[in-house]
Amino acid sequence: MSSTTAMSPMSTRDRIAATFRGDPVDHFPVWLKMANITWKSFQPEPYHSMEGNELLRSCGCDIMGGCSFPGTALRAEKPHVKTTVTRDGNIQRTVFKTPEGDLVGENSLDPATNTWHPTTYCAETLDEFRALRWCYTDTAYAVDAEAARVGLDHQRDLEQQDIYTMSGIGPSPIMHLVQHLCGPEAAIFHMVDDPKLFDEVVDLMHQDRVRHLAAILPHVPSDSFWLTENTTTTLISPTIFKDYCVPHLTTYGNMVLGHDLVPVHHMCGTLNAILEMIDELPAIANEAYTTRPVGDCSLAEGRTRMPSKALIGGTNASQWLKPAEAIIQDVAQDLAASPDRRKVFLTSAGVLPPQVSFEKAKQVVAGLKALPCD
Repeated sequence: MSSTTAMSPMSTRDRIAATFRGDPVDHFPVWLKMANITWKSFQPEPYHSMEGNELLRSCGCDIMGGCSFPGTALRAEKPHVKTTVTRDGNIQRTVFKTPEGDLVGENSLDPATNTWHPTTYCAETLDEFRALRWCYTDTAYAVDAEAARVGLDHQRDLEQQDIYTMSGIGPSPIMHLVQHLCGPEAAIFHMVDDPKLFDEVVDLMHQDRVRHLAAILPHVPSDSFWLTENTTTTLISPTIFKDYCVPHLTTYGNMVLGHDLVPVHHMCGTLNAILEMIDELPAIANEAYTTRPVGDCSLAEGRTRMPSKALIGGTNASQWLKPAEAIIQDVAQDLAASPDRRKVFLTSAGVLPPQVSFEKAKQVVAGLKALPCD
């Protein structure tokens, strides 16, 4: 079915849900990550001050929006650890006081993007890594159901606005260690230098995550639930992904499916070497699916090598610096090489580069929606 074939217009929510199922749609859903400080800070008025959903609607986007219950509804108990967080300007310092000593990590705020990045990891040495076990031992989670109902009210409001909703959780153990607790080098050193300790820590983290999900999933109000892996084979190898991430993500994905939620993997790195492994995981969609040269995949490779997954992405930041017509043509050529055009949700993949004007973004959105979708 081409975009010119008569088909009743669909709502955003129905269009996205149909795309995830692989059903026909009236046109590709299109969503740009522009309702954020990174893009808006560099734009003229009125876009600089526009409310996020208003901005996206004005650009012609299908809107995905966050919806969860308040964090105050979740009670987390870590009986062996006292956590203290302090901030001095753009530096945030976290201290985990454990029975085997203090673990100290620091994050720095990038004011241009309003994002935090680790500058000091708390578990770089083996002694620190050994003490990290206490952060995940005997942990418990509970949700105040009454307080969590605020999320249901928010969900109903967003449904009335024709917004498809999402909530989620952070990375599984390996990616959490690599990104936030040890850093890439120290995490691999620990894996090799003391494999028994490494597996013990990873298993404690995994069991903590299972308890966390078991507590929160019955109360999640959103349409989809994202496992925010940030997976990339520039940080971990395909073998590490296979041995550690695959079993963990299998468990988490099945738990999400068991609560009538759509599980989505957020994997924003280089994935080409692990596409077949991702295809076997119990998730419905793969998000921030990034094409070359920022990523290392194409829509055609994704539809061919992991056909069970809806692809949310299909472009890259470098591509968005081209003229609008060239961006649309690039995507059209990629789709032409694909075995089918189902399960494709076209987005900016990562955050829309600030150099992209609103007018150009709107032109590209219209052009992508006009491409044949079947």
